[in-house]
Amino acid sequence: MFGKTPCADKPPRPAVENSVLACRGLVRFLGRDENRTHVLKGVDFDATAGCTHAIVGPSGCGKSSLLYLLGLLDRPDSGEVFVAGKSLGQAGDDDRTKARNANLGFVFQFHFLLPEFTALENVMMPMRKRGRLGESEMAGRAVSLLDAVGLAEKAGRLATHLSGGEQQRVAIARALANEPPVLLADEPTGNLDARNSVIAFDLLSSLAHERGIAVVMVTHNNDLASRCDRVLRMLDGRFLDENPPPAPATQPMGAA
Repeated sequence: MFGKTPCADKPPRPAVENSVLACRGLVRFLGRDENRTHVLKGVDFDATAGCTHAIVGPSGCGKSSLLYLLGLLDRPDSGEVFVAGKSLGQAGDDDRTKARNANLGFVFQFHFLLPEFTALENVMMPMRKRGRLGESEMAGRAVSLLDAVGLAEKAGRLATHLSGGEQQRVAIARALANEPPVLLADEPTGNLDARNSVIAFDLLSSLAHERGIAVVMVTHNNDLASRCDRVLRMLDGRFLDENPPPAPATQPMGAA
């Protein structure tokens, strides 16, 4: 696994070859002709190992577009994305796919588990795709990951026989299947109640701090964002100065 790495509040910007994940000058347009929208306007970002990063801002400000570019799921119109120090924003599909499988884990608002497979089988899927482990090794690692998220005893259950919170925890375990140094999360608690939101966030936070994973999370949940190591506020396709997010709701976390 990864060694524990301290996370500074505002770490100095490293050279891209030393970053687990970085971007420089990202520009992205969506739509065509009169519907063409300038979504990202020259964004720079560095993810720090062992650190939780929250990207917050109003709907349409470019948060999810940035996350999809960082995850090599989309291509910028200009600018560059660096994964493990390698320039990949405009690389070929094979190189981008290999980099995703080796370096990036994904957790989305909806878990996207395969319903006809068990929790164990869902966690094993990324390992099968990468093809580096034997069957028993994959199964052993999947059980270990499910144990880490508190679900080892439910490894044999079909995804449809798990609660919503349990399904999201399986999705987090699946995102870690190939031991990625970076975990990208798009509204990972957006489909959960308050209690399960806290459980999911605490799990992501412990993964960052104990295993040295860089967690980059897009969220509208200001309570959870305020608990991240870094909060980056986005408006109209640009980052503002790093500041705390807007004041959280008065209702305490975990309240019904």
